[in-house]
Amino acid sequence: MATAVPPVTATVDEVWDALGRTRGRRLPKLQGEEGARTRFFAEPLTSLMERRSQSQQTDAYLDHARRLARRVCCDALDASRVSPSDIGLVIGVSCTGVVLPSLDAELIPLMGLASDVARLPITELGCGGGVAGLARGLDYLRAYPERSVLLFAVEIPSLTFQPDDQSIDNLVASLVFADGAGAAVLRAGEGRPGWTLEQCGTVLVPEGARHLGYELRDGGLRVVLSRELPEVVEAHLRGAVDTFLEKAGLTLADLDAVAAHPGGPRIVDAVERSLGLPPALLATSRSVFASHGNASSAGIFFVLEAMRRAGIEGRALAIAFGPGLSIELALMRLTT
Repeated sequence: MATAVPPVTATVDEVWDALGRTRGRRLPKLQGEEGARTRFFAEPLTSLMERRSQSQQTDAYLDHARRLARRVCCDALDASRVSPSDIGLVIGVSCTGVVLPSLDAELIPLMGLASDVARLPITELGCGGGVAGLARGLDYLRAYPERSVLLFAVEIPSLTFQPDDQSIDNLVASLVFADGAGAAVLRAGEGRPGWTLEQCGTVLVPEGARHLGYELRDGGLRVVLSRELPEVVEAHLRGAVDTFLEKAGLTLADLDAVAAHPGGPRIVDAVERSLGLPPALLATSRSVFASHGNASSAGIFFVLEAMRRAGIEGRALAIAFGPGLSIELALMRLTT
């Protein structure tokens, strides 16, 4: 597994001040420790706050996403010691740019992968795409255990900012989202150190569809991020998790860690309340949000990497949420 971030950093206070300048007025100061958090961006705030045409957004997305995707995939492959010729499937996840052919088509020849490698681009699962990508990789390995899977997620949500959008959704998204990429190499077998993927699942909550997503409108992608989303998560997550764990003969008490998608304080708090978890079990997700923000589908890789670096061992439940509303789940085990 590997993660990567672009070179530009900014505090939440700096983002807030830049938002005020786009609105032509000084916004009230953020309360508490909001300003201590940092974000990584592909471009300086002055550039991100400018109006862009759809063509300009696409060009910028391609420029930055190509570089981040290649970097994180190379790092993951190098760390795995898997030969490029062993990769049978490439899964590319990204919801913050719409390009055809997808990014994986360019990466395959650049990384020396076989021309007949299978490709699976995933766009519309949003923040849940990283965990869903793990699920599709697990499916492939069960069918082709002699091959390996390269999974990457790259997101540049900063480029989707709409200066003329005065909605609360756009304002909140500007404070929550940040750019980043994650990748993993999956292969069949046991007894290796690192993460073991044991079981994956998904649950659709149709009544949550209007609370999360993007709409492609004039001027580009416009974010949908309802303030009611945490309540929807809190109401439906426990039942989904209990059913998922029951299939593995487990309960919440059997978990050593929970890798919740770092969607923001209110989302992580909703996970905590719904599952009745002690705050310490979600400390890594909160820490990743503070240091990196919500990198959409790539966010789960930052949480899993942070757990590995911290030496957390045992069984973990990965949780992420995507438009639909979909609850994406993965049962994993970490050994060092």
